[in-house]
Amino acid sequence: MTTNYKLRSPPKKNSKSQAKSAMAKPQIHRAKRSLPPQYQSLLFLLDSCTSIKKARQIQSQLFITGLHHDSLFLSKLLPYFSIPIQNPSSLLHDPSTFNYNTLIRAFARSSSPSNSVSLYKSMLSEGPTRPNNFTFPFLLVSCSKLPGPETGLQVHSHVMKLGFDLDSHVRHSLIGLYCIFGDLDVARYLFDEITRWDVVSFNVMMSGYNKCGQWDDALRVFGYMLRVGVRPDDRTFGCLMSICSGLGDLTRGKVVHMLALKSFGSDDLGNGVKLALLNMYSKLGAMKMADRVFGSMGSSKSVASWSCMVSGYAKCGKIENARMVFDEMPKKDLISWTSMISGYSQNGRYKEAVELYEEMGKQGVKPDEVTLVAVLSACAHLGYLDFGKRIHLYIESDSIGCNNSRLCTAVVDMYAKCGHIMTALEIFNRVDKKTKTSHLFNSVISGLAQHGLGERAIAVFEEMEALGLSPDKVTFVGVLCACSHSGLIEKGKEIFDMMVNKYSIQPQIEHYCCMVDLLGRRGYINEAYDFIQNMPISPNSAIWSALLRNCRIHRNPRIGEIAQRKLLHFVSDGNSFEGRYSRLIEMFSDVKVLENAKKVRKMIKYKPVWKQQGSSYVDFNGSLHQFLANGTSHPQSKEIYKMLDEMTRRLRLASYDPSTKEVLLDIENEEKGNVVSGHSERLALAYGLMNLGRSETIRIIMDLRMCIDCHSLFKIFSEVFSREIVVRDKIIFHHMKNGLCSCMDCW
Repeated sequence: MTTNYKLRSPPKKNSKSQAKSAMAKPQIHRAKRSLPPQYQSLLFLLDSCTSIKKARQIQSQLFITGLHHDSLFLSKLLPYFSIPIQNPSSLLHDPSTFNYNTLIRAFARSSSPSNSVSLYKSMLSEGPTRPNNFTFPFLLVSCSKLPGPETGLQVHSHVMKLGFDLDSHVRHSLIGLYCIFGDLDVARYLFDEITRWDVVSFNVMMSGYNKCGQWDDALRVFGYMLRVGVRPDDRTFGCLMSICSGLGDLTRGKVVHMLALKSFGSDDLGNGVKLALLNMYSKLGAMKMADRVFGSMGSSKSVASWSCMVSGYAKCGKIENARMVFDEMPKKDLISWTSMISGYSQNGRYKEAVELYEEMGKQGVKPDEVTLVAVLSACAHLGYLDFGKRIHLYIESDSIGCNNSRLCTAVVDMYAKCGHIMTALEIFNRVDKKTKTSHLFNSVISGLAQHGLGERAIAVFEEMEALGLSPDKVTFVGVLCACSHSGLIEKGKEIFDMMVNKYSIQPQIEHYCCMVDLLGRRGYINEAYDFIQNMPISPNSAIWSALLRNCRIHRNPRIGEIAQRKLLHFVSDGNSFEGRYSRLIEMFSDVKVLENAKKVRKMIKYKPVWKQQGSSYVDFNGSLHQFLANGTSHPQSKEIYKMLDEMTRRLRLASYDPSTKEVLLDIENEEKGNVVSGHSERLALAYGLMNLGRSETIRIIMDLRMCIDCHSLFKIFSEVFSREIVVRDKIIFHHMKNGLCSCMDCW
């Protein structure tokens, strides 16, 4: 929502005394009193307290000395405790307005803001004490931390009834309250009604716009701030830098940097402004600028500034730089650990993410929601089920709980990607309807699609609609993929039309690719080609790859030749992606167009793109075992290759001839057979046959697509060894049992 407000003319400038009064912050004026030395030491300990453990020790001393009812000590102690108190007013030994205000402020800063509201109610109902202008700023802060705005609205009516609505500090708190709950129209009305603006007025309004993503409105307020002659402070510049980050505007960010230098001078630029600069440049990916700001902080670098650098490098993909900064940190907090773990996970370094999480636990640092989501994502990609289960148990046993929708989504996604789709569904079904989000539904639908459970995916999609949640582009990619993998052509067409006509979502290339694959998998090659011809956007290499792959399966050389020419055009233009050449050779060889396969092989000699070395993982006994193609690094390597020989012997008895179409090397056929036998997934299978019990399902996670030969081989072994084998490749899950695969040989 963007609103255009007409700003009124600048007010007349205040006198110096008025300006000084307007700039003042709300304070609770304490009666002067002298404290004995031992009491002063307790006060000093409270001021320097950094943990709940220390706070509890100080609390016991307060009980011994009889100071547990003293409002001054209570106000410093209460923020460390988050337990809701049945009767907060019972803490007051002397129920004066000052003492009420002191405790209201203390609870406002704690994680139990509702206690402030309870105290305010007691203040109104018990005794002669009445609220004053110092009561409401902290009370309104507490109201802004509550789940809904209702209590805040009631307090606002009290403010007006008692005549404190013209007090500038109360007015600022009201603006902040409405901004937090997204009612910017009321917030702006309150702002415009201020008779004498000061820097706090502008900061609160700008901050509100910033939090709601209305960055242009925030910048207009800043422009007006300059026109009326109010000088920005460090909080103003911190907000401006956050706005530039939200806009993704590095040029404007540099202008704000220059304004800050002009306003404060390079020597007087405070660490708060420098930290905001560091945060802005890190988020915008300008790490050279971030590094300069970081260097200028000298010995006053905070933990937050170090964490900013770690996060910035990680987001830019410079994960080694991020780790270097992380290792140099003199002190690490939860944010720095989480930034590094998330960086590893986002950059595909999943194993390092899990290892660092374990190291964090050894250091006694408790994870939060963001940390757990990052580690669960790493477990999902690795197929590290045992570790993922441990995190799930921790979430259920901890106060975080699985009612947290984001954590619940991560847990469901982990089980689905680790091959336990039924467990994922059980957890999903236990989630309260109010907690279910579109992200959670997307995760379940995508998981069901990967497992080839199209009808269940559609049922979940229909449940999502019934709950009134609007599906997005990601939802429709998942549902269309589910229809494609399950051969539900008519349902897929219906859902594609629904996306356009009912939800007004413009199809993206991913949706068109799903439709081409949906038609092609069931042999409707001509219809798939006509669909491509009628697309309003140009088809990319993924579209032509899907068509060619299905031409290969259904033996349609005519349209396959068209798709081949289109793909060669993409390769010759340099529009390739990882594995493009190897997939082309495979598909060209399958439809017996060997000349094209030779052309691609020639291209490989001149282009630095090679088939990625495959790796596969097996989760066994709580440890993740990695296997590289033709690798010998595993401790049981000798035994694995002996098992491979035994597997080959059994294949010969079954008269199996290895396919070598996907081997790119220029070697003899017998040698090609040996290369294929060293594929990472085959080593993983040999390990599983050796170590897992006869009744256990062998689960293998691959980082590439499964080759034709390994797919055929695994189906045979599921019958020869009477074992269920589940393989997750780069596209889908293959559930193999009794010589059959869930993908029906279409993948």
